[in-house]
Amino acid sequence: MRLRFLVCLFMAPFLFSCAGGYVSNSGNARRAFSRGQFDKALTWYQKQEPLGKDQILYWLDEATILQAAGRNQESLALFQKAIDRAEALTGPQVGSKAASVITNDNIIPYQGEKFEKLLMHVFQVMNYLALGEAREALVEVRRIHTKFSDLQNAFATYLAGLVWEHNGKINDAYIDYKTTFRIDPELPSLGRSLLNLSQHLGMKGDYARWKKQFPDASPMKKGDGELILLLEEGFIPEKESTEENYQLQVVPVPHYPKPVSSVPGTQFTINGKMGKTYPLYRIDEAAWQTLKDNMPGILTRAVARVATKEAAAVAVEKKVDEGLGFLLGLLFLSTNRADLRSWLTLPRSLQVATLPLPEGEYQLKLSWPNGSKTLEAITIKANRKTFLTQRIF
Repeated sequence: MRLRFLVCLFMAPFLFSCAGGYVSNSGNARRAFSRGQFDKALTWYQKQEPLGKDQILYWLDEATILQAAGRNQESLALFQKAIDRAEALTGPQVGSKAASVITNDNIIPYQGEKFEKLLMHVFQVMNYLALGEAREALVEVRRIHTKFSDLQNAFATYLAGLVWEHNGKINDAYIDYKTTFRIDPELPSLGRSLLNLSQHLGMKGDYARWKKQFPDASPMKKGDGELILLLEEGFIPEKESTEENYQLQVVPVPHYPKPVSSVPGTQFTINGKMGKTYPLYRIDEAAWQTLKDNMPGILTRAVARVATKEAAAVAVEKKVDEGLGFLLGLLFLSTNRADLRSWLTLPRSLQVATLPLPEGEYQLKLSWPNGSKTLEAITIKANRKTFLTQRIF
């Protein structure tokens, strides 16, 4: 009887960790965020002590909400903590993965998927631009190039091109614009960017090529400024738990609903002129594909976990105590849980619009199916880019 009590006592922390967790605990705060109640959402986060395996998730979601609320300096600090934590966790988590064989993947400290790690830096770039700190944004762009040269993210490469150009690094900007063209040649403003820089660099052959590729595009007028609208649209879906048959075992695994085929651009009006943003990067598609790529490893660990637990319970039943073996079997079964963690405040898509405008003051109105927003007194300066980041739900 004492042994049974000790087994239950030993398993209690693992059972408790499976019962709730960050995803369920943060639900009300994230719903407040989705309604635009930034202060209410942030109040919940500020009361938490994000320690242990889910620490990075608290920081990422709070930093995202702070950015949407226009509190960019605070957002910068939290994103940096998340980046540092992710880098510290990079590599095999031997002890945690060993413990996950007894419980589940939820016990492994969350370090972020690779596409999420890239987006941490992308969000930092947008924070710096919102603060008017173009040189610091350029430092972050250089980090992106160093760490994530293998990832195909058109928004990141186009944003990098804009930052290079804003800092007078024309050759680097031109390279990133060409990379963006390889990833997504349909971006409406890309033709103007490629024409501008190939002309500036004296690349007559390239200029002729881009003029043929984009017959309706034209270089910017001398003296015009440019509004760069960076739009974070919607919400990435939450993972769901489902069951898969694998190697004659039925195991719980995380699952994303398949992304919708297309996401519409967002309507805007600026001083009476109408336009639409372009969805340049689908985060929901990246998350879905990443989980699909990870699934063989998830299934292998899940089956190994079931086999280990069953063998342990049977061994105890045969060699120690039949009732204890049955109890262990129930305890092990109750810890079979899919890992549903992810960066939950991410938008569904990252959209962009670039608008050449004469120097002056402008009013911008955004309109989407669930709402609208009007932004007053946007200042455009001659021969300069003005960056504006907005989040819509």
